[in-house]
Amino acid sequence: MDTTPTTGPPLPSEHTSPHERQWQAECVLAEALSAFQANLKPATELSLAAVVTAAKPAFSMGFSFSVQSTGESTVVVLMHKDGAQLSAETSSYDADFALSARLLAGLLGIPVTQQAQPSKAGATQAEPSSATSSAAAEAGEPQPSPSDPAPQQVASPAEEPEHDPLGLEPLEPQEIATLTAMLKAMARSDKEVWKRFTIAFRSQFQVPSTARTITDRVTQRRHADFIDRFERELAGVPS
Repeated sequence: MDTTPTTGPPLPSEHTSPHERQWQAECVLAEALSAFQANLKPATELSLAAVVTAAKPAFSMGFSFSVQSTGESTVVVLMHKDGAQLSAETSSYDADFALSARLLAGLLGIPVTQQAQPSKAGATQAEPSSATSSAAAEAGEPQPSPSDPAPQQVASPAEEPEHDPLGLEPLEPQEIATLTAMLKAMARSDKEVWKRFTIAFRSQFQVPSTARTITDRVTQRRHADFIDRFERELAGVPS
C-alpha cells in the first residue's frame, strides 16, 4: 500500500518573508547582470539607440528598462523579470536622451567607444603640398625619411577626462554589489543606525516616500561618497 501523502508540507518559499524574497530577487538580478557582462559588446556611440542595441542580450535574459524625464530630473530604472530593479538618476532634463543613454549604460556596465572623425581641416594639414616640400628642400631644411619614428602627439587639456563635480559618474557593477551588500548588512545588524542612514539618504537624494527600499538607488559616485561620509561620521573619523 502506498502511504505517500498526496499533499506534502508547504514549500520553503511559502514561508519566505517579503524581505527574503526581495533579497532572492536581487541575487537573481546580480547573477543575470554578471552573465550579461561576461560577453557584452561596447556601444558604438553615446546614444540611447546604440546603448539599447548593445543591451539586446540583456533584454533576452529578462531585463527591461524605463525612462522618466521631467524638468527637474531624469530617472532610468533597470528591471528584471524576477522583480528586482536598479535605478540611476540625475538632476537634469534629458532633451535628447543622451543622459538616459549614459545612465542605462552605467547600470548595465556597457562601455561606450566613440570613434573620433578627422575634420577636413585636419586632413588638409596632414597632407603638405609638394610645393612646400620642394621649397623646404631648396632651403636646406632636413626632410623626414620614411624610417624616422613618427612624432608623438601630446594631448591638449581639452582632451583630458572631464571632472564630474556633481558625482554623477556611474559606479562599476562590482562597486554597486559591494555597497549594496554592506547596506543590507547594516540593516540586519543595527536597526537604529540603519534608520538614521535611510532618513539621511532619502533627504539628501530626494528619494520619494513611495520607494520601498533605497539599496537599489546606489548607482552613482555621489551615493558612494555619501555612504563613506556617513560611516566616517559614525566612527568619529574626521572627513
